[in-house]
Amino acid sequence: MTNNQTALDMNELESYITDAIKRWEVPGLAIAIVKDGKTLLAKGYGTREVGKDLPVDEHTLFPISGSTAAFTASALAILVGEDKLDWNDPIVNLLPGFKTGNDLVSNYATVIDALANRTGLPSDMLSFSPHPDLDRADILSKMKYLESPNNFRNHWDVNFNMNLAAGEIIPSLTGISWDDFVLDRLFKPIGMTDSITGPHLFGNNSNIATPHEAEEGAVTPVSHARSSNVGPASSIYSSAADMAKWLTFQLNDGRIGDETLISEEGINMMRTSHIAANFDFPGIAKNFINQGLGLYISDSSSGHKLYSNGGDAEGFESYHAFLPELDLGIAVMVNSTKVMPQPLIAWIIDRYTDAPDKDWVNELVPFYSEYVETILSDLEKNREEITDPSKKPGQSIESYAGLYQHPLLGDLTVQATNGELSFTLGTTYKGDLLHANHDTFFIKVKTPHLGKLLFSGPAQFRLDQTGKVYSLVAVDKEFLRCP
Repeated sequence: MTNNQTALDMNELESYITDAIKRWEVPGLAIAIVKDGKTLLAKGYGTREVGKDLPVDEHTLFPISGSTAAFTASALAILVGEDKLDWNDPIVNLLPGFKTGNDLVSNYATVIDALANRTGLPSDMLSFSPHPDLDRADILSKMKYLESPNNFRNHWDVNFNMNLAAGEIIPSLTGISWDDFVLDRLFKPIGMTDSITGPHLFGNNSNIATPHEAEEGAVTPVSHARSSNVGPASSIYSSAADMAKWLTFQLNDGRIGDETLISEEGINMMRTSHIAANFDFPGIAKNFINQGLGLYISDSSSGHKLYSNGGDAEGFESYHAFLPELDLGIAVMVNSTKVMPQPLIAWIIDRYTDAPDKDWVNELVPFYSEYVETILSDLEKNREEITDPSKKPGQSIESYAGLYQHPLLGDLTVQATNGELSFTLGTTYKGDLLHANHDTFFIKVKTPHLGKLLFSGPAQFRLDQTGKVYSLVAVDKEFLRCP
């Protein structure tokens, strides 16, 4: 059946959203839709925290995660328009001391390379996510240990460290922090009065969605990720009301009324495909997905060009997309790990095109959930396969306890309590080390949820010739034991 609607039935949308959040146990959702220069909808549904009467409204703050990169690219586009830098300037010339574990990247990576995620450097979130007490300078200084097995400019991979480096060009050139620049040069002129550049700015605002995890049939509130130290990559919080203004600004090609914030050249550069993004994205991309600057570029199911970004934060999922050919923009944010924003956006886009009717949300939410569940299930199967209780530890449990260090991933503390091992990576990743066989244990992260996907797996203690433990190898990294 073909959908020939050219307008959105708001009652149908309302029913679809309320059914979806109930069916998939999403506590709260915020949505913004702009069309033909007008805000059609900026509204909240559900609750900010499960079990409490705290309604989500159009001003409730949610993290916009990867969409932050679009703001960083826009901020740099302003500086390019003011001749403060060029898109092709090497970062090392703009950010003194910039160095990675790959000499080509260190010496030749440009602003475009960083924002287009084409340096070839891997996305090693363990270098910062367990370490919220590190500041941005600390994270950048650790990049000299971030090595690349991939070809410079020939391999795509989202790299938060490089997006951070791009954002830190701003204070290096202007003396103004990335946070203040985004506030003064983007939020204020666009009228985004709710938005903040990170959770460090919550202050006394109580209208903030609480993150939730959904595991073993329970939807549970968790703590906000302390993401401010990678601000330019992923830390902005915004609302439905503000994202409507952001989408209007994008659809007006960088202008506010008669005022141009971002030049036509800057807008075109952000929306140019600089490398193919090597992942499938049902609902958002039909045939292709490429990387612009702070934006993904793809084709919708109807064939219209679509610009977008977003992703997950701890206990949240968000996404924004706009289609200039339809003069349509949509942003959706949920306080759940359920991947609902992207398929809901696809469903709305279809209402404005002749694309076939498709129940995107109820088809893709379980698809993405199953993907994560499969990863966790495979980890558990791996633990069971390598576990042999008859192969006792070669040392006393207490002998494995101690402080272990890796130059990129930081401190890993192993504790022994009542014959069992536990660990802390940085200050936020915590869990157990379950004995598998001999000197091999299995890392089982308890918190945060993201850590269960990034740091769980086999870990082997290595011994020297005297039988003393000298290192721990986990996630292909060797942590050396401190004396």
